[in-house]
Amino acid sequence: MANSGLHRIHSSLRLGRTDAAGVLYFASAFDLAHETIESYLDSCGCGLKTLLKSGPYLPIVHAESDFKAPLRTGDEFSMTIETVDCSAHSIAFALRLASIDDRTIATFNIVHACIDHVSGKAIEIPAALRIAITRAK
Repeated sequence: MANSGLHRIHSSLRLGRTDAAGVLYFASAFDLAHETIESYLDSCGCGLKTLLKSGPYLPIVHAESDFKAPLRTGDEFSMTIETVDCSAHSIAFALRLASIDDRTIATFNIVHACIDHVSGKAIEIPAALRIAITRAK
């Protein structure tokens, strides 16, 4: 695969993630993107299990995708986090879903706000979290 990105998962498309035509269902594509982000956070030492217990919370506040080609039942694929960008109060992930031959299937932009787990108010991204998730940049 041409671009190594920051983090990648590999799998094959299961029937339960497809529509009636056996093509990746759009909501399932977002599930795959979210699973890739969760895997990345785990690899950075700040997994969701820890964040949900002690904060901060990172709710999704923006999600968009562009689909370029179909992915069919049984097709192998990779989902790659291409970039992670932090602003004061949010974390933006750019992801790419690709076929096994590196053809782009879809691209995703997902933004998470940083919320205090006690007050529910927006907060600045804690320095330790910022360092952990941007270390690979």
